[in-house]
Amino acid sequence: MKKSNLIKIITLLMCFVLVAGVFSACGKKEETYVPETTEAPTETTTEAAPQDINPLTGLSGLSASAQGKRPVAVVVENHPDARPQWGLCSPDIVVEGLAEGGITRMLFIYQDIATAPKIGPNRSARHNYVEVAAGLDAIYVHFGGSYAAYNLFSKDSSIDHIDGSKADGSAFKRDRSRGVATEHTAYTTGEWLSARIAEKSLRTDIKQGYEKPFSFAKDKRTLANPCKEIQLTFSPSYKHTFKYNAEDGLYYNYMNANPMKEAEGNQMAVSNVIVIYCNVGAYSNDPKLVEWHLSEGKGLYVSNGTYEEITWKKGGTHDMLKLFDANGNELQLNTGKSWIGFVPAANSANITAE
Repeated sequence: MKKSNLIKIITLLMCFVLVAGVFSACGKKEETYVPETTEAPTETTTEAAPQDINPLTGLSGLSASAQGKRPVAVVVENHPDARPQWGLCSPDIVVEGLAEGGITRMLFIYQDIATAPKIGPNRSARHNYVEVAAGLDAIYVHFGGSYAAYNLFSKDSSIDHIDGSKADGSAFKRDRSRGVATEHTAYTTGEWLSARIAEKSLRTDIKQGYEKPFSFAKDKRTLANPCKEIQLTFSPSYKHTFKYNAEDGLYYNYMNANPMKEAEGNQMAVSNVIVIYCNVGAYSNDPKLVEWHLSEGKGLYVSNGTYEEITWKKGGTHDMLKLFDANGNELQLNTGKSWIGFVPAANSANITAE
């Protein structure tokens, strides 16, 4: 065979093999090489924040019906004839400050108002307390009010409130068993307030930006200075002492040296004592009404048998009260209930922490 003919035959065979390979490959699924490994595949998961955390205490266990909802702030008086108050130990936060004539009033603030027991005696609104509640996007509950408070309600219709002296009387009753003047007898309950909120179709979902008014530490904090007891003065007749109990980690409230107990017999105790020094004066030159100047200032944070100095800011009616540590960072609270006192800055020298 000639060499040229041999080359032609070899070339034809190579072409045949190539074409056959292509047609054969078209009928097969392409295989992907996977290297052998003895390790299980890695799964990436993101831990979701618990939904049952109470934004006022940092504690878990908040009912599903109260999650993402507005808090409710209830005015409770602190006149001697109003003591012992009903439900004093029940709120998540108690706010206290001067109302008039050296007398203090309180706001009982609840994240889950439906669980609140008998609360009272309830008294009239004061504009300072309304502004604190508005800074939490809270529904405000009162029995009557000063002209300054009603002016604020009229000027700002976005402040939802329940007034026992007017159309909302169905949410209140009177307890006359103590034999005191009528103004010290009004009370309400979480059940009645929940029903009235629904009847009035008040907004119950928390407004964006107000979901987390406080920041809570992941682990319990020990602060810079020891504090087994703190004494503070609102006025000569209204002096508080909070004494630390190392067994349960709570500060127990004493009013003018006497245990401050609720009508049910339990003494009020909290995890956090927050002192807000603020300038206090007369409202629009009216000596009967007190004005808290809620711009900014200094204060103290007391918890876990210790204390530290803090600063605070608020501002406008709907601005949230913000707390800061000595370095200007947002204050990290220990979890649990809190007492917040708006104490006249002029009395700061009378406060002792030891």
